[in-house]
Amino acid sequence: MMNGKLKKMLAIVTTVSMTAATVLTGCGSGAASSAGSDSKTTGTTTDTASVSGTSAAAAPAISHDKEMEFEIYDVASNFQGEQTGWFAKILKDKFNIKLNIVAPQVAGDASSVYQTRCASGNLGDIVILDNSDMQDCIQAGLIADISKDIGSYPNLAKYTEQINTFNQAMEGVDAGNVYAIPCEMNSNGPTAYMENTVYTCPRVLWNYYTEQGSPDLKNLDDLLSLLQKIQTAHPKNSNGDNAYAITLWPDWDGTSMECVNQLTKWYGQEVNGSILLGTDNSITPLTDKNGAYYKMLHFLFQAQKMGLVDPDSATQDWSTACDKMKQGRVGLLWYSWQYGFTNSPEKGAKGENYAAIPLADMNEYQASDTYYGDGRVWGIGSGVDAEKKARIMEFLDWLASPEGLTIQHDGTEGLIYTVNSDGTYTMTKDGLNRYSQDITIPDDMGGGMWQDGNDQINQWIVSSYEINPNTKEPYTSDLWKSTIEANKTKTTNEWQQKFGAENEVKYLEDKGQMKIVASINKPLTIDDTDTALIRSQCGKEICADSWKMVFASSEDEFNKMWDNMCTQVNGLGWDQLVKFDTEKYQVVVDARKAAQ
Repeated sequence: MMNGKLKKMLAIVTTVSMTAATVLTGCGSGAASSAGSDSKTTGTTTDTASVSGTSAAAAPAISHDKEMEFEIYDVASNFQGEQTGWFAKILKDKFNIKLNIVAPQVAGDASSVYQTRCASGNLGDIVILDNSDMQDCIQAGLIADISKDIGSYPNLAKYTEQINTFNQAMEGVDAGNVYAIPCEMNSNGPTAYMENTVYTCPRVLWNYYTEQGSPDLKNLDDLLSLLQKIQTAHPKNSNGDNAYAITLWPDWDGTSMECVNQLTKWYGQEVNGSILLGTDNSITPLTDKNGAYYKMLHFLFQAQKMGLVDPDSATQDWSTACDKMKQGRVGLLWYSWQYGFTNSPEKGAKGENYAAIPLADMNEYQASDTYYGDGRVWGIGSGVDAEKKARIMEFLDWLASPEGLTIQHDGTEGLIYTVNSDGTYTMTKDGLNRYSQDITIPDDMGGGMWQDGNDQINQWIVSSYEINPNTKEPYTSDLWKSTIEANKTKTTNEWQQKFGAENEVKYLEDKGQMKIVASINKPLTIDDTDTALIRSQCGKEICADSWKMVFASSEDEFNKMWDNMCTQVNGLGWDQLVKFDTEKYQVVVDARKAAQ
């Protein structure tokens, strides 16, 4: 049982960025050295490796005769309840298990749900938590020690280096002990960046861009001018619904406005709590008027004054905003994964896909792929019995296997992709449209619609940028040769001709407008009670005031609101919080410098 003092730490310890090979493990290669990265893979198993430096025994024999339910406490999920549909049928047929997902942010007050379940002594059979909460829960005895188990599961053991590195970085974890499995690991190397898109960048419909003469955009003012012309020319979508250049949503906000946070990366800074961490190793208070948070918040204010911001932005949730994107009611996108909602070869052939339009003054902050994990981790609840623990370990190992990863990242053969003569894959029409359209699943595959039956866990042990040993290509279909070839459409060809580069990553690299910041998953100092209170109070003030500033009536009012926000948070202990976060992230800066 947990003692009553365990508290919800409000500082989410996210993936921190630094070159990990020389700093943490001394590993100079791109493979997981202790896991036998060149071990042969067949089906869902790999050659057995050891974790924590001990020899691995064979996994226990498991009977699947009895159906078993796993309750998953999952901070990544946007779904609450029993997994259904095609993914549920695969799990039922293969393991005779069903999943019941507890999503704290869906269930209600996420902090209250977390505290209540911790106080009960049973957070879940499987738990997916942010790093800081996992460390809390381990110390409170809520997470099972899997040190003697994990080495028996070869697909997990492939990531021995990453798993050990994370666990040994946690406070209070004895050498050799393993409690947590990082999310989104890969074996491509700690500084690799496999993608052909950057995470966040201005993206507009290519035909609307060319319609305006394909202008070179020097800065944010030029972007606003382009968006205004596009919205004037296309005020409604094909169904007659109002369209806006920019739509926002508040339900992802934490201690600052998340839609602003992602835009700061256009100008070389990433929001981490109360500070901005720069690609130049600088640490700047979020409230610095010369920082990117002010710059991008002001950009959204300017857009609003020009009539370019969806008036529903402050009250709608992500689901509503997402629907508008799919319906062609949003002019500007920024996340790379939003392409999945909007782009298709059919639209690309007509020049109607969204495409990146870099600004000449951009200084892109781009983290490398998450070799060591992404800031969240998996664990097993300490209350599970031996039988359930063994079946959970079997399930987790399958999630990290080629078969499991293909199903999670790509879907099912035949319906979503086909296998080519050389063993590589090609997306079907349904596969290409699976995120933007409703795809009906045959009854013998689970029935219902594809998205409804998709893996609702919404978190992966292994990244889609890992190489599939069966195809020798990444699991993500975006990087398949067949997909790249299919995407050579009117949009792609014209974009390449306009910008003189193969893709947006190459363009920004060639222009010296992007610095890859190597990533590692490392627990940092967590908030004490006083710091947590200050962070909570300041965060509420910053979020509320940021939204007010977006919808300010004038430049003067915007700046008065900014100054008032700074005054208010200063009265709540902001300087103390900035000092805490500066010391916390100085560890990252020092490690980056040492690795250069």
